[in-house]
Amino acid sequence: MKPVNEPRWDTSQESRITEVKDLGHAAEDLCEKALHDARAQLHPLLRSSELRLLGERHEFVETFRLALERRIARKLATWQTRVLSVFRFDQTRRPPGIPWDGSIHLLAKVPRVSKTIQAWGQTLDKSLLPCFRALGWSCFQERQSILEIQQVTPEEIRRGIGYGGMFFAAYTRPVRIWPQDRLRAGV
Repeated sequence: MKPVNEPRWDTSQESRITEVKDLGHAAEDLCEKALHDARAQLHPLLRSSELRLLGERHEFVETFRLALERRIARKLATWQTRVLSVFRFDQTRRPPGIPWDGSIHLLAKVPRVSKTIQAWGQTLDKSLLPCFRALGWSCFQERQSILEIQQVTPEEIRRGIGYGGMFFAAYTRPVRIWPQDRLRAGV
């Protein structure tokens, strides 16, 4: 068992914080590839539709959101090698048919909470905003933030404390999105 006075945050430089310029390019790439993934799921006759019109189709927007979450999770795990797995979660239960509000909530399972991951998420969030506003969809126009990345440790999950308590929730339990090859392997 860890000493009680041990800090929760890992202050070591385990990973480099990527340059803002690199995250700007990464944000554009994430958005473009998620749009491509979502278009690939459409009926062939709809794939060439205007992006503005596709933004009004609930199933397309939902597919885009899922593709984007997976791509961000993969990028996070690539740049921050200490990430064990990534989960998506909704802050509140959203009834079917209610449109996406434009926010993305991810939960990174890490051996120890890191300020580097927190800073990476905030920087990527700022880089994603202009890309999403350029889509012209109403859900992004007024948002000041899109991406939220929280961290949880195996100990927090085991004890059900902090964000670890979400794994015991009845309606808003996190769903693993990375690594995909072990999706059914549990937490």
